[in-house]
Amino acid sequence: MAFPWRKMTKAMARSEDVEAVFEHRGPECQAVLTGRITIDSSPDLRETLLKQLASPGCLTLTIDFNEVAYVDTSGLAMLVEILKAARTQGKEFQLTGLKERPRYLLETTRLLRFFHEAKSETVQKSASSESPQ
Repeated sequence: MAFPWRKMTKAMARSEDVEAVFEHRGPECQAVLTGRITIDSSPDLRETLLKQLASPGCLTLTIDFNEVAYVDTSGLAMLVEILKAARTQGKEFQLTGLKERPRYLLETTRLLRFFHEAKSETVQKSASSESPQ
């Protein structure tokens, strides 16, 4: 029996730049981000994501960047810190929905190779609907 996704919304406390919505299914946790990850919003987002990663029920944390328009270098540092924490805890950390600015920063800094990039659900759904029957 599959468990339905549970949704929990968590808006960043001190910054209105970014919002995170968490979805859970068994050991899988996904953070769907919306907005801009800047030096002002990354500390609160970092704290929230690290708490999520540390929870015993979260063995895989996926961050969905589909609705993230901007990431600065403090956001990159936050991602590296979460990756390091995931490896230390023996958990999986992956990114999905990377486009434009976030992808560009990760590629030009050569950090993208350290992250596992999962296909986004929206890409998977559209690809399956386009396949011949």
